[in-house]
Amino acid sequence: MKSEYQLFFCDTSGAHEPVVSFESESPFPTLFVGQRVDDHGWDRLRGVGVLGSEENPIRYTVHSLKSVVFVENGKNIIQSWVNLKPYSGERSPVFGNTEPAMSSSEALGK
Repeated sequence: MKSEYQLFFCDTSGAHEPVVSFESESPFPTLFVGQRVDDHGWDRLRGVGVLGSEENPIRYTVHSLKSVVFVENGKNIIQSWVNLKPYSGERSPVFGNTEPAMSSSEALGK
C-alpha cells in the first residue's frame, strides 16, 4: 500500500492552527522538542503568503509534536503535527551567533 506523508506547522502564538503544510511521498526528517525551525520562505496557508526568507528568517522552536496515521482511499496517510513557538534568541546558540558563510542555495550550487 502506498503512503503519503503530511507535515503541518502550527504557530502557538496565534490562533493555534496550521500556518503551513507540506506533502511528500517519503518521510520528513525527525523533529524534536526544543529544536530550532526557521521559516526561510514558507507559502503560508489562508492566503497569507510568504513572510520569511533566508536573509530574514522567522525563527521558532518546536514546542510539541503529534502524529496521526490513518488509511484513506487505499493509501496510508501519515501526518506529523508540529507546534512551534516563536524564538528570538541568538541566531544559532550551538554554533555561535555569526552569519553563515554561504546561503543554502550556494551550498547546493544553485
